[in-house]
Amino acid sequence: MQAAGGNLAQQRAAEEYLQALARGDAFAMAMAIHEDELAALRTQLLDQMRLEADRGSSLTRARLFGEGMPLADIERLTPHSFFVALSQRLSFGGRQFRKVDWIEAVKDRGGMVHMVGRLIPPAELGEVRVPVLVTIVPWGKDWKAALPLELQAQIDDLRAGRVRAPRVSSTTAPADPADPAATGQDAEGPKEVVLPPAMVKMLDEALANLEAGRCSDYYEKQMSPNFRRTTGTRALRTLISTCEGRPALREQYMAAIRLARQREPRYEYAGTRAIFDLSGSGLPYSQWIVERIDERWYIAE
Repeated sequence: MQAAGGNLAQQRAAEEYLQALARGDAFAMAMAIHEDELAALRTQLLDQMRLEADRGSSLTRARLFGEGMPLADIERLTPHSFFVALSQRLSFGGRQFRKVDWIEAVKDRGGMVHMVGRLIPPAELGEVRVPVLVTIVPWGKDWKAALPLELQAQIDDLRAGRVRAPRVSSTTAPADPADPAATGQDAEGPKEVVLPPAMVKMLDEALANLEAGRCSDYYEKQMSPNFRRTTGTRALRTLISTCEGRPALREQYMAAIRLARQREPRYEYAGTRAIFDLSGSGLPYSQWIVERIDERWYIAE
């Protein structure tokens, strides 16, 4: 006869998820969740992003991952890494605990079981026992956590534009200007960013070269002479060749330039160096730097 609080395998599955949640460890959370649920989430969201891409839109991608993360990169993610990437836009956390006092294991449809318990904290965290609920599903002869409804609701809110993604910094704003929830703009509309005309011209020319696949022009005309001098001829040829052969990389550069065009930079060195904060945009780098040399602006790195 099974105890009211579930069997040991069920308790172990629920506690594995709670431990990952308490650490804020997205990868450990993904490993504790049933892979079929993560795969279904990935398929559902990718289908929507692909459909939008066919229509020339990136609204859902910008809301969930940031405009700077190319769809091709998202498509290469496994169900687990997909969840980890998506988790950067979600809010989650739990309390540290010493053990769990499991009260009830409530059976539901489809083999699901809702594990209800109370967290028993370590001595240094007091005596308050916080109630918890973890839904688990069969995994062969064992059990795994189901994708929590709270996280599903957050994902749905982001996808529908009902809430903004958590910001890494006060200047962070995803790039789709048509969507206030994706851009981080308030109801009064976007703040106008005024950049030096020569800088705007350089960024526009760089964008045009990348859109046309003219990587040689991009590196030779828009990249800083300082960058070209320190990079070396052979390395520069490799960069140009990689740029020409990887559309996803060009898309990444273009996303960075579009984001920079919308943001107020921080100036250094008497106004000759401008640093654009791109944190939270989904790009693999957190800033984009341009510099002025002999009255001309260039991309610094």
